[in-house]
Amino acid sequence: MLVVAGICVVLIVFFNLRFMGSQQQRFAERVGDGQAHLEQLYPAFFEAGDIRPADFTGEQPLILLFWSSWSGRSDEAQQDLFRRISAHNPQAVVISAAVKDNAEFVREIAEIHGYPFIFVDGTEHYNDVRLPGLPSLIAFRADGSLFGSRLGFTGAADYDFLDALLKGQP
Repeated sequence: MLVVAGICVVLIVFFNLRFMGSQQQRFAERVGDGQAHLEQLYPAFFEAGDIRPADFTGEQPLILLFWSSWSGRSDEAQQDLFRRISAHNPQAVVISAAVKDNAEFVREIAEIHGYPFIFVDGTEHYNDVRLPGLPSLIAFRADGSLFGSRLGFTGAADYDFLDALLKGQP
């Protein structure tokens, strides 16, 4: 009985790790060179009109974060991102794309934490691109080229790669 239980545990861990790896791979494929995400129009929550991330490139790095209040790790991801921006490059632009959240709730989150992010509705683009999970982060250099991406958030080490971008290192 213990042998069967042990085999089951090993198989569960194996398939879980394999699934997570395939999720990251699908995410990287859907991000591609990132240009489709830069050119997308996102409805702004607190400003009139739509926001196009490409309009914010040229001077500072840009980070596009897809998140939702119903995603357990999204709040932690935003907090970590805010700490990094504050510490390394307060001029960096963060577009916080909420998925399936209403404007009042997004406003409450922004005010509670004091995030200087640009808040948009990312639901339609998230669904169109079929991103595999939340939070999903895509980072761009100031010139608009893709710097990197990350699916999920398990802790601060997940976003360590952003420090080089925010400090202006290649």
